[in-house]
Amino acid sequence: MKNIFLLPIAFTFVLSLGACQTADKKSATTKDSVSGDTTMVNGTHDVGSESTESGIDEAGATFLRKAAVGGIMEVEAAKIAAKNAQSTEVKDFAAKMLTDHTKANNELKALAQSKKVITPDALPADQQIHLDEMKKITGAAFDKHYMDMMVTDHDKTVALFKTGAENRDQSVKAWAGATLKVIESHDEMAKKIVANLK
Repeated sequence: MKNIFLLPIAFTFVLSLGACQTADKKSATTKDSVSGDTTMVNGTHDVGSESTESGIDEAGATFLRKAAVGGIMEVEAAKIAAKNAQSTEVKDFAAKMLTDHTKANNELKALAQSKKVITPDALPADQQIHLDEMKKITGAAFDKHYMDMMVTDHDKTVALFKTGAENRDQSVKAWAGATLKVIESHDEMAKKIVANLK
């Protein structure tokens, strides 16, 4: 008789134990998916349903995020050049970078917000370390370092913006195409200055 009463209790215990284990598995899965998520910025997804709703594809969202990082780098490097550069030509170039890239960054931010894409507002650690090291260089050595960096960066940025100018989203395509012309002019200027520094 006692066994008959114990059986439902034992069965209930087994069920509740199984439910707990399932909940643990779910929470473990959730933790793993968040910790392994490379599209998170400050705990918020960069892309996902918001990108689908806005009509922008993953290539467009990736372009906007990469362009944002590049734009921040150009502005911050230009600020350092304004203080540490020796050559008037380099200082003038840095002033142009600051003006043009600040404008482009503001346009990009507005475009990204309209497309519901969260773009970074700070540099990755390795790039920030590079900028911190640049602050220690001055004079002719700074001019050479900064201008060599500008040639390399603008070559990469031209390639990036060419892909953006082919995006299927018309707003992204138009902005990338217009900004590409400005970046190409920066690239030409940087190469001329590097040639003059030698």
